[in-house]
Amino acid sequence: MLRYLLLFTISTVTSEPCSFLYDGQRYDRTAILTIKGLPTNLAINPNNKDIFFTLIDLDSLHNDDEQTKMDQYFLRNGMPMKIDNVHGQAAAVDAKNNKVYIASDDGLNVLNKTDKAHFLSLKDEDIVMLYKPEHNDELYAVIYPDNEVYSINLKKNEKKKIDNIPCAFILAVDANDNIYYECNAKYVKVLLKDFQEPIEFAGIGRNTARAMTVDGNNRVVLASNDGLYHLKPDSMIPRKLMNLDYIPSGITFDGDDMYLASNGVIYKYSADECE
Repeated sequence: MLRYLLLFTISTVTSEPCSFLYDGQRYDRTAILTIKGLPTNLAINPNNKDIFFTLIDLDSLHNDDEQTKMDQYFLRNGMPMKIDNVHGQAAAVDAKNNKVYIASDDGLNVLNKTDKAHFLSLKDEDIVMLYKPEHNDELYAVIYPDNEVYSINLKKNEKKKIDNIPCAFILAVDANDNIYYECNAKYVKVLLKDFQEPIEFAGIGRNTARAMTVDGNNRVVLASNDGLYHLKPDSMIPRKLMNLDYIPSGITFDGDDMYLASNGVIYKYSADECE
């Protein structure tokens, strides 16, 4: 249902404090969760610090005779908790309204106060990716089997297909409504608002993009096999922000703190103690 690739075992070398450079700033790294499987589709709720992720069962992923098993989790106070009343495949956080949306193979859900998924809309739709920009009431959804991209107006509960994006496996939208995406394990592109043709970024290798998001400074950050890049709408040459010693599977930001996932682990990067 989703495209995933085998991720190599993460580095086990112990690092020195504040030994990681992100955009010229020193960061410390802590493994906040170790878990069997592949955590992906990271999203954080800045109101309570819950970190949402989809956990992929790697044994089923590599078995052609069975459907890939995946479950939706959130990490709260260091404890992973499964959202067990829905077949979740992704989450998106509306921080302004303190709502969490859960994508499932049977429509769009919203998380209630008891951490259960409550059906909202798009019955029978197989939603495999969600992205919620902070600046508007639109929710972006990727719907299987063609991985077409739709915008959903949360006030009107109406969906609209984004015709100029053929498909997407990872997706982010900046504060100017430019849509960044990667399709069919090929190249990373951006569809600028009010334009008809997407533009391809240079220097990002085919089949290396893994996740993307927007940080607190409205910078679109791409996590790829060899590190993190800043994608700018007015430059087709990305700026390298950080090298990585593992292949990432998810990324999200909470202020200056950064969270990255890989096979069996979620890391927190913080500059608070690095001067």
